[in-house]
Amino acid sequence: MDTSEKQIKRIVLDRMERCSVCHRGFEPDDVHVLSRKSDMWMLMVSCGECQARNFVAAVIGDGDAEEAQLALRRLGEEHVRTRTDIEPEDEGEPGEPVSVDDVIEVHQFLQGFDGDFKALFRDQ
Repeated sequence: MDTSEKQIKRIVLDRMERCSVCHRGFEPDDVHVLSRKSDMWMLMVSCGECQARNFVAAVIGDGDAEEAQLALRRLGEEHVRTRTDIEPEDEGEPGEPVSVDDVIEVHQFLQGFDGDFKALFRDQ
């Protein structure tokens, strides 16, 4: 790893510090360089605990911030497409689609639910 890569990773870590999902502190090994140009670096910061991923565009010097935003958007869309193309490990039997009535029923249940899951499952 060259000096400039270490510097970029340090800058990213200084700004991100912790995972927004599980709050684990990021480490240098959590930052992965995806691509590198003279004026922009694309990085992925992945949490070693919960596997949450963040895409980061580091704009260097006079780099184009709008180009970086577009590149991040494309990268995010690519990631979503890749994740939705993965088949579940256990598909099981396909269920019926969720109906409007199902949503209303859950909504009404949650309005009166006090958060006591032990009591909820004990009654089953």
